[in-house]
Amino acid sequence: MILLQHIGDIVKFDLDVSGVQLCSYADIDRWMLYVTRYGVKELTLNMSKNISSTYKVPSYIFDCRTLTQLKLFKCIFKLPNSFLGFQTLTILQLKEVTFAPAIEFYAIKTPLLVELNLTHCEGTQYLNIEFSSGLKYLSVRESHYNLDLNSNYFRNIKKLTYLYLVFDNPIRVDERLTLEKLLFSSPTLETLTLGRVPKGLHYTLNCLWHLQLGVNFNKLGQTCYTLELIKSFPNLSKLEIWDNAFGDPDEAVMKYLDAPSCLDQTLNKLEDVSIHIFRRSKVVLSFIKLLFAHAPSLSRMSIKPKNASSSKEELNVATELMRFPRVSPKAKLFYHPTVGLKAE
Repeated sequence: MILLQHIGDIVKFDLDVSGVQLCSYADIDRWMLYVTRYGVKELTLNMSKNISSTYKVPSYIFDCRTLTQLKLFKCIFKLPNSFLGFQTLTILQLKEVTFAPAIEFYAIKTPLLVELNLTHCEGTQYLNIEFSSGLKYLSVRESHYNLDLNSNYFRNIKKLTYLYLVFDNPIRVDERLTLEKLLFSSPTLETLTLGRVPKGLHYTLNCLWHLQLGVNFNKLGQTCYTLELIKSFPNLSKLEIWDNAFGDPDEAVMKYLDAPSCLDQTLNKLEDVSIHIFRRSKVVLSFIKLLFAHAPSLSRMSIKPKNASSSKEELNVATELMRFPRVSPKAKLFYHPTVGLKAE
């Protein structure tokens, strides 16, 4: 192999065997050993399409003192007893990684870490990451990740600018408290993405300008919490909503949205709103109408339906949207009906 004939340091090594059926991992082990011996700084190993992948990350990767970026996809992660942490790592991305059971937590020290991304990982209950004070990007998506970590792990986070948390299950009370601690200790947070609307977050965050939320507008609680959350960010300029409605709509939601006291403040900085997976429900239409009426700086309202509908229904929805009064004279509506409308 050409790799083994290379002379000099190896700065970056990407190995993608996601579409290859492997009978043995011996070659991968040999390549990993070679690049770690030659000072690799950025290492990516992708085995995501190998359904039965049982590749265990070799110990010499954890012992590599030159790594600044490590990205692993569909591997088994088991730390050696001698592991002292990723002392030089700035970016750690783990997707579909399984953390092998351990008697004690995997305590990972990352003094220089700037970005952490955990996606669809399992066994994270065995994991404790000691976040660095310089962490700026934290993303956890549908991982069995224990948010109720010891608060000491969040204490030094002062520079977080991006937080992404998406889970299958509702946010529990203890997880919400941890989320509050994390947000309160992040005075530089600019972008927040939450797969579900948390209940009762009571604080104001002036630095945040971009909010992404998944909301079930058929539930009164989620609709109320969404508006409370929006009001908590006075400098919010970009809002993205995923319409996660399921179940029968609650009549109380419509009454709530129609009440004059529903939104009792002006959203002065809001300029850009996107509604994704729009299901054409009256509840979401009322929510959009509310934003039009309370955002004097709004310049763009983009609405993307979930699926195709008849051209007549699309026309009716678009007509209703166009009739909504707008407090902003420059507000433009962008309605994106799904390609391939159903025949009437």
